[in-house]
Amino acid sequence: MIKLYSYGKINLFLDIEGKFNNGYHSIKTVMQSIDLHDEIILEQMDNNQIILECSDPKIPIDIKNTCVKAASIIKNKYNIETGLHIKLKKTIPSEAGLAGGSSNSAALIIGLNKLWKLNLSHEELIDIGLMVGADVPFCLMGGTYLAKGIGEKLLKLENFIWNNILIIKPNFSLSTAFVYQNLLPEYYNFYSNNEIIKYIKNKRYIDTVKSTANTLEKVVEEIYPEINEIKKLLYKNNAISSNMTGSGSAVFGMFENEKTMDDAYNNLKPIYPEIFKTKTINKGYEFIV
Repeated sequence: MIKLYSYGKINLFLDIEGKFNNGYHSIKTVMQSIDLHDEIILEQMDNNQIILECSDPKIPIDIKNTCVKAASIIKNKYNIETGLHIKLKKTIPSEAGLAGGSSNSAALIIGLNKLWKLNLSHEELIDIGLMVGADVPFCLMGGTYLAKGIGEKLLKLENFIWNNILIIKPNFSLSTAFVYQNLLPEYYNFYSNNEIIKYIKNKRYIDTVKSTANTLEKVVEEIYPEINEIKKLLYKNNAISSNMTGSGSAVFGMFENEKTMDDAYNNLKPIYPEIFKTKTINKGYEFIV
């Protein structure tokens, strides 16, 4: 048996640079791991099946699930004939822009490399991750990264450290495909003058926090004005900055100290039950057993 934590992420910055001929968008984003995590237990079975149990009934447990997809890819690629029982305990909200599914599959890839004694290289792990999704390579590494292309071109940045973050998940979810389908060319390179990468490299943390931005908010706020209302609430409760993460629907607020974060948490918990205290970390997964 192997037990792992898979850590979520927020996008400190996200801008759209253009569109590829295949229809995918070219992005420029700074992804940051956070300590909000799910728990994954992997056990071998005598049969040749992949069985997934999940604590969240809304999560698919067939090949649509990134864990099942990743396990199937590995089984087929390396001719594994044993079965696999996956137990997934969810905390990271789904369809929220927090990379819950991507981080789950990344942890599973790492776990199976050990469970099945595959001895795969870093490059082989990354290649498998890319077959599952564009965010998976980042989740295999974790920390603070600049990502370009569709998210697969990664450059390690100085570790960004911030301990007082609130994440609010409203009672609606968003699919990445839906958000990008509604993205207008007028929003390309919207934040091209933003200097957040320079601030991160120079460890100017307050400047980093004040420079967080996400172009995809422009799309989502047109359809779901509640995103903007959540940001206003976070600012009203003394957040230094607030943005939607990824393609939504979760919104994060960054606070100067633990007291202001705790006060905001207590004020907003009755309004938004799915609210989480978190902080930045420098890893995408962790072996527990």
